Amino acid sequence: LRLQPQATEEAEAHAPGTMENLVVATGAIAIEIGGRTERLGQGDAILFQADQPHIYRNPLRQETVAYLVMTYVDPAV
Repeated sequence: LRLQPQATEEAEAHAPGTMENLVVATGAIAIEIGGRTERLGQGDAILFQADQPHIYRNPLRQETVAYLVMTYVDPAV
């Protein structure tokens, strides 16, 4: 995930049970999930339920790079 300086990216809710694991490689990011905001810096990580709308914000004047892994629930299980 690359966010340009002071950019915002809004994400729709994913399928029920979907989890996101995000690690900030460079820069900083603020993630709004369910009305609360978590602020992360370089090297910080967060694991959260992504089955609700969420917003990524880069508060800096430099690009932020983060690694994002999504885990989906198998609906057949």
